[in-house]
Amino acid sequence: MGLNIEETRIYQDLERQTKLKAVVCLLSMGYSISEVASSVDLSVEEVTKEVVNYQTHTGQDDRTE
Repeated sequence: MGLNIEETRIYQDLERQTKLKAVVCLLSMGYSISEVASSVDLSVEEVTKEVVNYQTHTGQDDRTE
């Protein structure tokens, strides 16, 4: 078919899922949203959206305990 593995949909989906998991991990380590975005090659908006999604699904908020 002439496709490179990196061009396949499944590869791209897995790469994105991996980046999103790294976002949660890096943020929990205290990195800023802009540092995380730069580290995982996502936009600040994408990282912020993932933070909101994570908090919504886990019932967490941004208050520290």
